[in-house]
Amino acid sequence: MRVIRRILTPLVATALGVAAFGLAVRIYMGREAENRLAPSEAVSIAELHSPLPKPGFLFCPPGYCLASEAIASPVFPLPWERLHEYWTEVISGEKRVETIVADPDHRRFVYIQHSPTFRFPDIITVEFVPLGPNRSGIAIYSRSRYGHYDFGNNRKRVGKWLALLEKVAQPTVGRRARAE
Repeated sequence: MRVIRRILTPLVATALGVAAFGLAVRIYMGREAENRLAPSEAVSIAELHSPLPKPGFLFCPPGYCLASEAIASPVFPLPWERLHEYWTEVISGEKRVETIVADPDHRRFVYIQHSPTFRFPDIITVEFVPLGPNRSGIAIYSRSRYGHYDFGNNRKRVGKWLALLEKVAQPTVGRRARAE
C-alpha cells in the first residue's frame, strides 16, 4: 500500500498542477484584452512584404500582394459588395469568431477566432479587392498571436472558409449567368 501511495501522490500532484496551469491559461486567454488589436497587428494586406512573420497564411488575388508567400485566391464574377454579403453569411456560421474591425470604406475586416480548449487567439484580416465592375477577389491573412508553430491551422482555416465562400457564391453566379 505504501508503494502505491508513493507512486500515486506525485502523479496526482502533477495532474492537479497541469490542470491548474490549463485553467489559468484559459482564464488569461479569455480576457477582454485578447479581443483587441495591438498597433502592430493592424495590417494592410497589400502592403505586406516577405518574409511574413510565422505562423501565418496569406491568400491574395493575383497581383494584389507583394509577399512571395501568398497563395492565389479565386476571382469571383460579382462586385465586392455582393462578395462581402456572401462572406458575412459564411463567417456567421463559424464558432468563436468575433469581428474586431469593420472598415467598409477600405473594404477591410478583422476577426479574432479563439481555439476551443485554451482560447488562443488567431487574427484574421480580410480585404475585398474590386477587380472590375463585376469582378472581385478576397485577400485573407490569418496568423497566430502566440507561439511559433500553428500545426497548419491558419492554412486549414483559410482553405475551409474560401471553399465555403466559393460554394455559397458560385451557384448564384452560375444561375444568374444562365438566366441572362
